Amino acid sequence: MVLVTVRRLVRERAGSCCEYCRTRQSDEPFITYQTEHVIAIQHGGSDDESNLALACTR
Repeated sequence: MVLVTVRRLVRERAGSCCEYCRTRQSDEPFITYQTEHVIAIQHGGSDDESNLALACTR
């Protein structure tokens, strides 16, 4: 349940836009944007909200 809340916070923070290219989710209704780690866990990143980004498929 906590993971869903963090994903929701990331999506709200991003305004439902890809945080890399700023494309809006509504511009690509058939593609679900993903929450991804900016710095991968294996490289020392965390699950903290500040290390997560909303990303499109590009």
